[in-house]
Formats: sequence, structure tokens, C-alpha cells
Amino acid sequence: MDISRHSLTVALLTMLERIGQRFERLVRQYMPDPFLLALILTFVTFALALIFTKSTLTELIHQWFGDEKKGFWALLPFAMQMVLIVVTGEAVAASPLIHAGIKKLAGVPKTAFGAVAFVSFIAILFGWLHWGFGLIGAALLARETSAQARASGLKLHYPLMGAAAYTALLIWHAGLSGSAPLLVNTKDHFLAAEIGQVPLSQTIFDPMNFVACGILLCVVPFLLAATSPKENIEEISPERLAEMQPIEVVPDRSTLAGRMDASPLTLWMIVVLGATFLYGHFSTKGADLNPNIVNFLFLMLGLALHRSPVAYMKAISQSVRGTAGIVLQFPFYGGIMGIMKDSGLNHELANVIIHFASARTLPFFAYVSSAFSKLFVPSGGGEWAVEGPVMLAAAKNLGAPYGKTIMAVAYGNMVGNMFQPFWALPLLGIMGLSARQIMGYCLVVFCFAFPLLGMVLLIFS
Repeated sequence: MDISRHSLTVALLTMLERIGQRFERLVRQYMPDPFLLALILTFVTFALALIFTKSTLTELIHQWFGDEKKGFWALLPFAMQMVLIVVTGEAVAASPLIHAGIKKLAGVPKTAFGAVAFVSFIAILFGWLHWGFGLIGAALLARETSAQARASGLKLHYPLMGAAAYTALLIWHAGLSGSAPLLVNTKDHFLAAEIGQVPLSQTIFDPMNFVACGILLCVVPFLLAATSPKENIEEISPERLAEMQPIEVVPDRSTLAGRMDASPLTLWMIVVLGATFLYGHFSTKGADLNPNIVNFLFLMLGLALHRSPVAYMKAISQSVRGTAGIVLQFPFYGGIMGIMKDSGLNHELANVIIHFASARTLPFFAYVSSAFSKLFVPSGGGEWAVEGPVMLAAAKNLGAPYGKTIMAVAYGNMVGNMFQPFWALPLLGIMGLSARQIMGYCLVVFCFAFPLLGMVLLIFS
């Protein structure tokens, strides 16, 4: 009996390893660069809008460009928020104190299998608590764990560690920072007149959601770890190791300007002001961790942890190099969103899917539609603005539960991260990886998570 179980386990692990390698080779051979993908999706969106809507090419071009509130430049504020999440998060990690703490945590796993599973488990858990903390924290942990593995002689596949860290966004929209469920829980959200306020007990804290998230948390880390390759292992590069060292600055104290640069006094004064604001914010609004608060928290923490303004500026200068993809790609996805919404393409595509739905199956079809739309509208909040009105109108007409329909859209958005590399950009900047290196393993997760979430929605609806 024990021999049979052992043989079955070995066969299963071997099969998963082979699947992981096949997906990785497939992605490396055929997946375009994320920027090229954004350009291709732009042309696809134009083509679909010309086919399925009444908009002319001239109208679509104007919708693509839009204005300061929609279209090409609509995501500029959001892009800046994402840039700051990367640079302030990495600057915090570069401080001597936090660097030492991450090193200690990274020393917990002792095997390659354990390292991948550990990072993915931490990523998913903290991603559920808050997507920003989960994504950046997991990237920093994965990088340090890989560095320690190389130093100790443990062969650890760095791209797989990147995929493990990216699972932070696998259940984020079902967690405490999920855009859609938090938005409809407010009294004055933009759909309040149609559906009223939907409490968190029907969305995030619904038993269905705990079942779905619990299964993913318990299974995905081990699923990813089982895909660890035994050959052609890509360890973290020496160049990346050199960039990970704590920032140490020795200022010139022979001049007044040098002594001012070296003084922590101005940093501490700013930190006191920032801490005062944060105390008031969390005292009155609870655990409100929107992107601006996350960035402000990371910024104040970084200022407090670095010994001088010059040291903090050096840390920021070093981390900002990984943000080029964010700066370049966000405007193009803003343009895609502009076409989807203003042309009515989002309604046309969604209606094709929900045409076959009933009150019981609408959440499932909304989930499928949301996962497909993820290609074109990768932002969780942006996709909810595009998909939410259509799906909730259908729920109202069919008598489907609003809470389940909302979570269905959220599920489609979050599982879509496993094939859409848009949200991997901050992580890729921190870890020095390309999308091609991690997305093959992410597709393995998608092939498990997509049918699982669909079954959960059908069972509980």
C-alpha cells in the first residue's frame, strides 16, 4: 500500500513538472513582449468595435484618445501610483533593518519545493489582505529567498519564484482590497440607484468566497512547487544580487551642505507629520488601504528607515529603473478601455455570453465574460466600471443574486491575472524578470483555478 502511494505521488509530481516545462517552453516561444501585447490588443479592440458596434473608425480613434478622464491618458494617475508602489516598496526593502528582516524570513524554507510553496502561500495570504502589500512583499521575499538559495548551493528556479510571488494577485479581488465588493458596499456607488448597497456579507464574507479562497490558498502553492524543474534551472543572476545590497551612503561631512545631506533631522520631521496623518486616517476610516495610502505608508516608512535624505534618494534612484513597462503600457490600456466603454463594445460582448444565462447560471457566465474581458481591461476597478453595469442589469432582470454576480466578475478579473501579465509589471521590475519567464507557470495555475472557481459559482448559486 505504501509503495503504491509513493509511486502514485512520484508519478503525479513528474507529470506536473513536465506540464510546467511544456507551458514554460510554449510561452517563451510564442508569447509576445507585454508592450507588443498591448499594441496587438489595441488593434484587436479596434477590429471588434468595427464589427460589433455602430462606431466608425474616426469615432473609435477619438474614443481611443479620449480626454483627461477617459481614453489614452485616463490611467496616468493610476500609472504614477503603480510606479510609486514599486520604487517606495523596493526602497523600504533596501534599508538595513528591513533587509535583515526579509533575510530572516527568507531563510525559513530549506528545499526548492519548500521555497516555492512558502513564497506562494505568503503571497496569496497577503494578497487577500491587500493586493499592494501582497505583490510587492512577495516579490521582495522571492528575490531574497532566491539569493539565499544561491549562496547556500540550493538550486532554485528564479522564474518559478517570480510566478509564486505573482500568485498574490490570484485571489486579491476576493479579498479585503477587492475593488468591486468594496465599491458596492458604499451608499453612493455609481450603481446604487439600481441595486442599492450590497453588504460585504454577500460578497467577501460570503461562505462561497471563503471556500474558493481556502482551496486556492491550500492547493496552489503545492501545485506550483510541483512544477519545479530538475534541469535547466535559472538561478538569480549575479547582477541582481549586486543590486540587492542594502543602501549605504557615506556623505561628505566637511561642508555645511554635506552635513545637511547626512542629517536625518528633516526626514524625522516629515515622518512625524506623516505618522500623524496616518494615525488620524486609520482611526476614522479603519483599514482603508487605497493605493494613495499604501504609497504614503511606504514613503514614510522608507524615510524613517534610511539614515539620510541622500541615502533614501539613492535607494529610489536604484529602484526606479524597473518601472519602464508601467510608464509605457498604461496609456495603451487606457485607450483600450476608452473604446470598450464609449463604443458599447463591452455591452455587445457581454450580451453574447449572458444571452444563454438563467438566474442560477448568470454568475458563471458573468465569470467567463469577466475572464475574457481581462485581456482588454486588466485593471480591477476599470473592468468593474465596464462589466459591472451590464452584469448587474442582467442579474436584476433574471432575479440572480447580486452578491454572487459581483463576486463572479471579481473572480474572472483576478484569475485572469494568470494569463494577462499587466499586473506583473511591478513584480518584474523588482525581480528583474521578463513576463515570458513567469507566465508559463502562471498558466498552470490558471488551468487549475479557472475551472475550480467556475464550479464553486455553479455549486453555490
